[in-house]
Amino acid sequence: MLIVDELKKNDPQLRLVAATIAVGLMLLLAGLWWVQVVSGRKYQSHSETQSIRTVRVPAARGKILDCDGRVLAENRARFNLSLYLSDLSGQFQKEYDRLRPVKWVAHTQPWNFWSRSQSAAMRHVPLSQVQVDALTWQARYDVADAVVADIAEKLGQPLTLDFKTFQRAYESRLYVPYPILQDLDETQIARFEEHFSGGAANLDVQPARFYPYGDTAGHLLGYVTEDDSSLEGEDAYFSYRLPDYRGRVGIEGGFDVELHGHAGVEAVLVNNYGYRQSVNMLEPAEPGENVVLTIDLDIQQAAEAALTNHQGADARAAIVVMNVRTGDVLAMVSSPPINPVFSANSPEYLADPTLQPQINRATFGSFAPGSIFKPVVGLAALERGLNPNEYYEVQPDPEQPWHGCIYVGRRRIGDTVPPGEYNFRRAIEQSSNSYFIFNGLRTGITNIVKLAEKFHFGEKTGLPTEQETGGIFPSLRQVEGRDWRDGDSANICFGQGQMAVTPIQMAVAYSAIANGGKILRPRLVDRIDPQDPAAGETATNFPSGIVRDEIGVSQRSLRILREAMLSETEDPQGSGYPAFHQPGSILNLRVCGKTGTAQVENERNEIIGHNYWFASFAPYENPKYAVVVMVQSQSGGSGGSVCAPIAHDIYAEILKRESFRTLPPTVAMAKLSKNG
Repeated sequence: MLIVDELKKNDPQLRLVAATIAVGLMLLLAGLWWVQVVSGRKYQSHSETQSIRTVRVPAARGKILDCDGRVLAENRARFNLSLYLSDLSGQFQKEYDRLRPVKWVAHTQPWNFWSRSQSAAMRHVPLSQVQVDALTWQARYDVADAVVADIAEKLGQPLTLDFKTFQRAYESRLYVPYPILQDLDETQIARFEEHFSGGAANLDVQPARFYPYGDTAGHLLGYVTEDDSSLEGEDAYFSYRLPDYRGRVGIEGGFDVELHGHAGVEAVLVNNYGYRQSVNMLEPAEPGENVVLTIDLDIQQAAEAALTNHQGADARAAIVVMNVRTGDVLAMVSSPPINPVFSANSPEYLADPTLQPQINRATFGSFAPGSIFKPVVGLAALERGLNPNEYYEVQPDPEQPWHGCIYVGRRRIGDTVPPGEYNFRRAIEQSSNSYFIFNGLRTGITNIVKLAEKFHFGEKTGLPTEQETGGIFPSLRQVEGRDWRDGDSANICFGQGQMAVTPIQMAVAYSAIANGGKILRPRLVDRIDPQDPAAGETATNFPSGIVRDEIGVSQRSLRILREAMLSETEDPQGSGYPAFHQPGSILNLRVCGKTGTAQVENERNEIIGHNYWFASFAPYENPKYAVVVMVQSQSGGSGGSVCAPIAHDIYAEILKRESFRTLPPTVAMAKLSKNG
C-alpha cells in the first residue's frame, strides 16, 4: 500500500522509474513467452537431434628391440591431409543458392496508381524434394571438389574426389575429418603449410609402423595390416574407428596383444546437421608394451650380409644362429628378404601365406636334410654298439667307378665318396652314404626313429611367431607297418625319403649334440617391458635354458661324434675344410660341422634342384654357438662349397662380438653408439 500511495503523489521522477521497471518486466515476460512457447518446439527439436558419437582412438604400438636395446620396429608420425566438412557448411549454402534456378517475374507496382508502371523481380523456380536433394549434393560436392583441386595444384599432387565416397562419408561420418591424401612427405608438408593456413583443410598426425633397418630380420619381425577391430577387454561398439593395425605373423603377430596396447574413447557431440560441436576424451589410449628379443642385431646383419655376399640377394635360403646353452636365437635369416611394410600390403601374401618368397624358410619351410641327419643315425648306431674304429668297405659304383655305392635289395644307391675303407670318423668327415646306410640298417630303423623322437623331429619347436611347421618324420607305427621297406629305411639313413626338417629344428638338434644331450626350447623373446616403468608396472621375463627333453645318449657317444664333426673342418679331406682354411681367413675358433646335400625332385621324380646344408657348433672345447645354413639352388655345388663359407663369416662376426663384450664398458658403449 505504501508503494501505491507513493505513486499517487505527483512526483514525475518516481513515476518514470516505475514506468521503466514496468516496461522491463513486460520485456522479460515477453522473452520468456517467446523462448518457452513460441521457440520451445524448435529447441526441443535441436535437443532431440543432438547426440554423442563415440570414436575409437588407437593406442601407440609398442617397440620391438634387439638384445642390446636397439630398435627394430617402432612408430613414426604419418601426416595425413583431411577436410573438415563442417567448416565448409557456409560455402555449401552459398553454392546451393548460386546453383538454384531462378526466373524474372514481371508485376505492377500497386502503390503507383497513376503511372501503372511495371517492374521485374527475381523468384526461385519451384523444385520438388528430389530436385532439392540433388542440387544440395551437387553444391556440397562442387565446393569440396574445388578445395581438393586447389590443394592438388598447390602440392603438385594429382588428387580426385570420388562422389560416392564423399557422399557416404558426409551421411555417416560428418563429425570426423574426411581423408584426402595419406602419408605426406616433407616437401608436401612444407607446401601445404605455406599455402594453407587455417581453413577446412588440415594435417592430421597418426602413428605408422616403421622399421629402421628396412628388411633386416623382416620375416622374423612379421608385419601388421590395417585392422581397427576391438580387442578383448575393449568396447565392441563405436560410432567411428580411427585407422589401427593388427600384427599377423612373426613377432608382430605372436605378441600382438602386448604390442597393441588398449584403445581409447573420444566422445564427439554433434548437432542436428551432423557437425561436431565439441570433443571430450572419455578414456585415454594406453600404449603397447615393448618386446625385447634375444636377436643380436650385429650377428643378424652379419648373417644376412654373408648370405648376400656368397649367394646374392635373391638366394632361397635360411640361417639360424643359436646359443646352445640357453636356446636363445641370436639370428634368424630367411631369403629372399622382404620389407615388413611391403608384406603388409601384399595381397598375394594375404591370400596364401605359403607363397614364395614371403614364407620364413627358417621356421616355415620343410626341407630334406640330406647328410646333416647322419649324426643322428650315427648316435643311434653308437648306442647300439657300433665300434667307431671298425672299417666298412665301400664298393665301387659300376657306372661311376670313381664313386662308391651300396645295394639295398636290387636297388643301387650311389655314394659321393670314392670306394675304400671308412670308419666312423672318415664317414662323417667325407659324408659316406654307404657307411650310414649299412650301419643304419644294422642298427634298425626302429631305434633310429626312437632317437629321432627324442630330438622331436616332426614337431614344432614352439616359437611364438605363428609361422612354424613341424616338418615330416615317420612314426614308429609307420616304420613297423607292412608297407615300410628296407629302401625306405635306407633313405632315412642318409637324410632323404619320407622326412623333412626346418632349419630351426636342426639348430635345436645340433645344440643338443653340443650341450650334452639337452633339447632346449628355442627362445626369441627375452622380456616384455612396460612403456612407463615409473608407473610401477614390472617387466615380464621369459626364462632361458628351458629343457624340453633329453636325447638320452651317453657322453661317450657324443664325444665320438663331436670329434668326428671337428675333423670335417680341420682334416684336409673333410668336406667343410676349404671354407675354414682359406688364406687370410682362418678363424681362431675350432668348429664342429656337418655338410649335407639333398636332392629336390618334382612330381615326375625328376631332379630340379638341391638343398645344401652346413650345420655346426663352436667352439669345440666348450660349445656355445650353433650355426645352421641352408641354401636351395638349381646350380651345382655342395654343402661345403655353398653353405660352409657363409657359416665361416658368421663365426667371424661372433668372434668380433665376443672381443667387443670383453672391452671396458666405456669403450664398448662408445663403439655401440658409433655403430648405431
